Formats: sequence, C-alpha cells, structure tokens
Amino acid sequence: MTTLILALFTAAMLGVILFGKKHEVLIASIINAVLLVGLVTAFSLNAGPNSMFYLALVFYFVIPMYGVIALFGAMKKNRAKKENSLA
Repeated sequence: MTTLILALFTAAMLGVILFGKKHEVLIASIINAVLLVGLVTAFSLNAGPNSMFYLALVFYFVIPMYGVIALFGAMKKNRAKKENSLA
C-alpha cells in the first residue's frame, strides 16, 4: 500500500512539474510536503523496527525530491528568462 501511494504521489509531482503551466513548483512542493507528513505520521504510529521503513523513505525519497523540485524550478526559470531576452 505504501509503495502504491508513493508511486501515485511521484507521478502527480512529476506530472505537475513537467506539464504544469503555472505554479508547478509550488504545487509539487505541497504534494511532497503532504507525503512527508504522511510518512512521518506513519513512522510515529508504528513503533518498533517496522517504523524504520518509513523513516528510510523520508531520507531516501522525500528529501531528495525537494532537490529535484528545486532543479526543475531553476530550469524553468532559466528557460523563461531566455525566452524573454532579445538575443
């Protein structure tokens, strides 16, 4: 179930980033924040060794996804800047 939710959130974030026209970085950041809150809640509710799975997902997926979102934001910003220039 967690893998399915993770795949859906990833598809939503990438879809918003790639095909979004306005505020795509903000929307993807909000989706990632919701995923982060859900995984942290699951980590806190499942005390024991099984909870480390959720913590690993946070460190290996959610936190690096913020870097990917920032990278796409910078790429789109540069592209918009180049389109507005005369050269």
